[in-house]
Amino acid sequence: MSEKIDFLSPGLSHIRKNIRGIDDSYNNEWDILAELLQNSVDAIRKNSQEENKIEIKIDSEQKEIMVKDNGTGIDIEKLPDLLKPFSTDKDNDNSLVGEKGVGLTFAVFSCNYFEIITGNEKEAARAVIKDAHSWKTSVTDERLGLDFEHLEQSFKGTTVILKNIVDCPLFNLNFEQLKYVLRTRTILGNTRSIWEEDIDIKINIEFKDQNGLVKEDEIPFSYMLLPETLKEKEKINLNYFIEHYAGVLKTDADRRKALFGKVIYHKGEFIHSNNRKIRFYSYFLPTRSMWDKFSEKWGLITKDKLDDEEYKSNFHYALLSPGLFTSVKGMPTGIAINNPKTGYAGYWSNIFILFEDSSLKFDIGRKSIHGQQSLILQKYAKEIFNQYLKHITKYVSRDRGIEHNDWDRDEVFGEISDMVSLTSEKTLFKKSPKGQEAQVCAMFYELAAKGIIKDLVFLTTGYKGRYDLYAQWGRKNTVIEFKSDLRNILRDFDDEQKLFDEIDCIVCWDVTEEDEKVLQERSITIDEIYNSDILENRTRFPNATHELNLGGMVNPVYVIDLKKIINS
Repeated sequence: MSEKIDFLSPGLSHIRKNIRGIDDSYNNEWDILAELLQNSVDAIRKNSQEENKIEIKIDSEQKEIMVKDNGTGIDIEKLPDLLKPFSTDKDNDNSLVGEKGVGLTFAVFSCNYFEIITGNEKEAARAVIKDAHSWKTSVTDERLGLDFEHLEQSFKGTTVILKNIVDCPLFNLNFEQLKYVLRTRTILGNTRSIWEEDIDIKINIEFKDQNGLVKEDEIPFSYMLLPETLKEKEKINLNYFIEHYAGVLKTDADRRKALFGKVIYHKGEFIHSNNRKIRFYSYFLPTRSMWDKFSEKWGLITKDKLDDEEYKSNFHYALLSPGLFTSVKGMPTGIAINNPKTGYAGYWSNIFILFEDSSLKFDIGRKSIHGQQSLILQKYAKEIFNQYLKHITKYVSRDRGIEHNDWDRDEVFGEISDMVSLTSEKTLFKKSPKGQEAQVCAMFYELAAKGIIKDLVFLTTGYKGRYDLYAQWGRKNTVIEFKSDLRNILRDFDDEQKLFDEIDCIVCWDVTEEDEKVLQERSITIDEIYNSDILENRTRFPNATHELNLGGMVNPVYVIDLKKIINS
């Protein structure tokens, strides 16, 4: 006789695996608060009233968080099911942010005491889950219980209490940092209000830090934008500057004076694929040091920590910084996207852009957005960047009201940070010398001093300004040229400054396919020298990695590829 078996019913090990998977999908320091507050704002949007309220209490000493709202409340009959992983009651409401049904699960299993009280005009209930985090990390066969009770007293809204929270970096923040995170990394930093009228929510915070000091404050239901905190004389709208200072009647001095020391901001929207609206708010700081200055002014960092790179790395999310950030349906995701590749890349360190895109999709832990969407936002970020580059960077003075100089210290170091890093112990240089002949020269002498470049005796450099280095290889006199790119040697041949048959060796950084292509067009071939050890080969020019051949017309010219040398 056959029997029907519920083969889809998961076992405890499978449930634990799913819950751990949910946990692993989160890695942002603010995730617990972001999930709890998202539910509160969604509940308020369902039943907005004359006075909407959210109350937050955080106790860093006791590792406790409480979030209370006066929203619509949860249907108490559905409450036990909604506490299960991947359960949600928001599937059919596109106006709400929450949709994946994992936020409460993540909160429950981040602590060892979870309590939720919820109700409406008709009924109220309370549910308690104890030791969820311990259960999640255990191998016990005991099932996790839920204590559920109906409440006789009326209760409007929802209160969630978490105690004994494990591994929550928020408890290490100071009060100003916490408020900044709430307004830039959670839905309390409402981005809808940047572009349109929206509901208001009264938000009260009580915070006890790790020293037991208690502070309270009320914060606005809006994203914390730097230009919105400044006086009119401290900022200027990019469109205003273009309209009033781009004309021929204004001199460069007028433009520099108008921009001097000011934060330049710009907001607008793009229509993508005819119907997808992508809105943005951006601003440009004249100097990169201003990020730290404003962070210090806002109490996000103390002066003694400004040069502490480890501290700034640990609390990067609680400090003002440049970058491309994202928001969806009014909620900052906390997800940053990489800058697109552009010229003048150093200026990306001066720019902040916030994109609001209601079509944005991201993974359940809000760690990343899908690649194609990232490319779309990078495309529009480049357009915004080019607007700043075209109209204001030329006139932005770095320090005092000095005349603009094409060389910008901050920009240079910004570009250097984006250069390819070297990891070889054979050189003191940390960045690739691509395009820098002087560094190729310096690295060659460095490798010679360390005994890596061998068997050459240096006589003198640049004799009568014709060639770069005169040396001896045994008893043979040799002429050596330095080039950032091997193909650049053709320029010298074209103007007859240097002759092919007078050079014994060319030192460059990297022999590339582009070098081969350009030289091949001039009937010059590049042949790689294959030896068991190119540094010890005595039959060819010492340390040579390639040779250039002109079909037997003259002797080959040897090439030393420094990249190959230091990586060998």
